[in-house]
Amino acid sequence: MAKVGLSRGKSSYEAVRKALDLLSGDVQIPKDKLILVKPNMVSDTIELAATPVDAVRAVLDFLKEMGAKNLIIGEATAGPEGNTMGAFERFGYLPLQDEYGIELRDLNKDDHIVFEAFDADLTPVDIRVNKTFFESYVVPVARMKTHLQAIVTLSIKNIAISSIHNPDRHSLAWHDPEPNKFSHDPKPINLYLARLAHTIMPELAVVDGVVGMENKGPVAGTPVKSGVALAGTNALAVDIIGSELMGFDYRTVGYLWYLSQIMEMEREDIQVVGERPQDCVTRYKPYEKMQAILTWWVENWKELLHGDYIKSPMGKDRQYISV
Repeated sequence: MAKVGLSRGKSSYEAVRKALDLLSGDVQIPKDKLILVKPNMVSDTIELAATPVDAVRAVLDFLKEMGAKNLIIGEATAGPEGNTMGAFERFGYLPLQDEYGIELRDLNKDDHIVFEAFDADLTPVDIRVNKTFFESYVVPVARMKTHLQAIVTLSIKNIAISSIHNPDRHSLAWHDPEPNKFSHDPKPINLYLARLAHTIMPELAVVDGVVGMENKGPVAGTPVKSGVALAGTNALAVDIIGSELMGFDYRTVGYLWYLSQIMEMEREDIQVVGERPQDCVTRYKPYEKMQAILTWWVENWKELLHGDYIKSPMGKDRQYISV
């Protein structure tokens, strides 16, 4: 049975640390692998769209006490410039370098592998995905937010979209539709999220919901105080509980439903320790076009989610490419 730590707190540090401590017996830190702590900074200018730095501090303290040594903080901020280092500076992350002796890495400058996603017509398209995600023990630290194409942003979505090489993730959601380009429409994006998450599922997932974002998330929404944090070694379980705390049934969230089918997980398979979920629900306002988002289901989803979608430039072997 998957276990999820659920805590309450007035500050991000307090709540996140409590949630992690509830899981300390389940966390195994690898000695020979890079540990990637991955905040969410989809915007380099809007602080509410970013993971609070104190949530990351709580994660770093926990990991250090668990014996972690080879740690980095990595992000690939969106936007035309992808100004990750500017986001680190603006949101108070730069002092972490000296406090913890840790590297802040701009994953927009990472090497990449090729991964098969979808355009708006569900035609396969190749995108570049950052190499570090495939070589690391991945710890997403996400702010709890709604999403205008996928209903919720929690730990899994934090990984799956920001792992895409920045120029390859910009179509349809922010620009005019382009054929043969990665699509953010409900059908293709939920299939892609399930594909990549099943390929590089995070090893330790953290969600900070002390102050979340509702309505027009993940960038232009409004703050909502829910005062909770979640942690677990099963990211799908964490996100199922996270969506429940936001007032959503995970079975209406396309990528969570797909992953629950692939991984054979239902709500009854999750043990929540700490606070009682029913005492911690804050109903987030969804994006106003919720009915359009709910058109995500695809009849032949099993066929589209079956197989290995990591590709080399020649479409055969798994190989890294430098861009």
